[in-house]
Amino acid sequence: MHTSRILSKPIGALAAFGTALLMTLPVSAAPTKPQAPAVSENPQATKLYEAGKKEVDKDLFPAALKRFEAADSLDPDNPDILNMLAYSQRKTGDLDSAIKNYHRALELRSDFPEAREYLGEAYIQAALREIATLAGYGKDGEHEHEELVEALKEAADQF
Repeated sequence: MHTSRILSKPIGALAAFGTALLMTLPVSAAPTKPQAPAVSENPQATKLYEAGKKEVDKDLFPAALKRFEAADSLDPDNPDILNMLAYSQRKTGDLDSAIKNYHRALELRSDFPEAREYLGEAYIQAALREIATLAGYGKDGEHEHEELVEALKEAADQF
C-alpha cells in the first residue's frame, strides 16, 4: 500500500470537514481588522488628533498645528497629542516650543521611540539654526561657527 494513498484519505476528509465547518459559520464570525484604540478618552480630542494626522500626511503643517493645539487644550497630558503637536511646531519653524513639547511627551511616556527620534531631529535643526546665526555674525562669530560645525561633524562620525 502506498503511503500517499493512506494519508490522502484522512487529509481529504479533514479538508472537507473544515470547509463544511467554515460554511456553517455566520458571516459575523469572519475575522475583522482590530479597531485601533482611541488616542484619547476625550472623543473630541481624538477626532482633532486624527484630523491633524491626516493634514500632516498631506504636509499641511499649519492646519495640523491648529488641530493638535485644540486637541492639547482638551487633553493636555496626552503624550501622543503632545508628540504630534511638537512635530507640527517643528515643521512650522517653532523649534523651541517643539523641544519643550517633546520633553513633555517623554515625561509622560519615557519609552516613546517616535518622540525620541523627533526630539533628536529638533536638536539637529536647532544646531543648524545656531550655525546659521553664527555665520551671520561674520568675523565676530567665525571661530564659534567653525567650532560648532566641527562638533556637529564629530557627532555624526560616531555613527
